[in-house]
Amino acid sequence: MILRSSQLHPSPASWRDRGLLRVALFCDGRPGHEKQSRGIIQALAGMVAVEVVTVDVSALSPLKRIIQLLALLSPLSWRGEAYPPADLLLGAGSRSHLAMLLAKKAQGAPAVVCMSPLAFLRRRFDLCLVPVHDGLSEGGNVFCTLGAPNCSVDLRRHRHDCGLIALGGVDRRSHSWHSEEMIAMAGELVERERQMHWTLTSSPRTPEETARGLARLAELHNHVEFFDYRHTARGWIEERYVDSATVWVSADSISMVYEALSAGCRVGLLPVRWERGAAKFRRNEELLLHRGLVLPFARWRVGEGWQETDQYFNEAQRCAERILRIWQANA
Repeated sequence: MILRSSQLHPSPASWRDRGLLRVALFCDGRPGHEKQSRGIIQALAGMVAVEVVTVDVSALSPLKRIIQLLALLSPLSWRGEAYPPADLLLGAGSRSHLAMLLAKKAQGAPAVVCMSPLAFLRRRFDLCLVPVHDGLSEGGNVFCTLGAPNCSVDLRRHRHDCGLIALGGVDRRSHSWHSEEMIAMAGELVERERQMHWTLTSSPRTPEETARGLARLAELHNHVEFFDYRHTARGWIEERYVDSATVWVSADSISMVYEALSAGCRVGLLPVRWERGAAKFRRNEELLLHRGLVLPFARWRVGEGWQETDQYFNEAQRCAERILRIWQANA
């Protein structure tokens, strides 16, 4: 059976009358991707009652994905998976794309994806939430955001004597990583700003030698602590954003930059050496600098401070508002 267009785009009146928005959250096993979707769900829950069911797509084999693609392209209806009933399908990461579109094909619920899918899949989604630095123009089903949505919010509880230094790490496709340079910059920050209590932390891409250097730095100073990300609980870094008025992030970690901005922190950028294929990262850095949202380390070093701004930065909220506005308008 071929699904008709009226079946593919059901009226949102059903969930509005029920007073409950059922969201199927497609998770690919990557915490960064899940944060994007959960940030939007968190924002939606501030406006409507939300019920969430999780669909785990992290273990899909290449063969399974080929079968999914063939099923998606087939004119026949899809009944190969028992997807939970939902009013909205939401996910991030390439592993989630085919599963979400098959769920849409099976039950007609609208599908919203974070980040841009492959071009031939993009038009099949009802809404694509795409960071500006990806280079797509807004229009049609593409809604552009400053960075990816995330779970951080500004609770206005920052302690001005608390700072956070969070490092990314190795990604040979975009930049070269030099542990000694990163440790030296972190050392300069904590030496010059001794009135601050500094928290240093690593991330999944941080090399072991960088983590060891940060640990040694903490051992040398009473006002510095180091936390290896592997020994922190889920949500730990979001708590640090809430506490820390100042956050320094290595420029390769786009997600942590935008999480800190969303939490209302003053954000500084520690430079990395970009490779030729890092156009997206370069665009992102230029955008942040142009808008005065971050302070480069080189400017801090010569005495520049942060630009004062009253800007409320919450892309998850903007995405949630866009989702509700579109479907309420179509009711």
